Amino acid sequence: MERRKFTRFLAQNDAYAALRRDFSKAGRIYDISLNGLAFKYFAESERNETFDRVDVFLSNSEFHLPEIQCRVVYNVREPGSDGYSLSQFRCGLKFEHIKEENRNKLEIFINNHTTGVSKP
Repeated sequence: MERRKFTRFLAQNDAYAALRRDFSKAGRIYDISLNGLAFKYFAESERNETFDRVDVFLSNSEFHLPEIQCRVVYNVREPGSDGYSLSQFRCGLKFEHIKEENRNKLEIFINNHTTGVSKP
């Protein structure tokens, strides 16, 4: 049963997320809502790190929303990753304490830079 309160939308191919601190986890956004997002990134191994800010941006620099407060809900190795060298991971984030200005920018992003509704 779907527990999400907000509809998730599939992001354009040029939409990215980067977790703050050293940007060691950055990758293409899979889906996004006003409540959070999921993105995929490559890494050698899973590291247990704490992150509390994420940047959302387009590769062409048309959109950049820095330092959205968030928490990591999950961070899992994608099926099919062989565990050698680089593996693909999927990371789910929940936005927290979003200021109205940032919520408005997220709405603009969802309205202009997504391709449709994500299926659960």
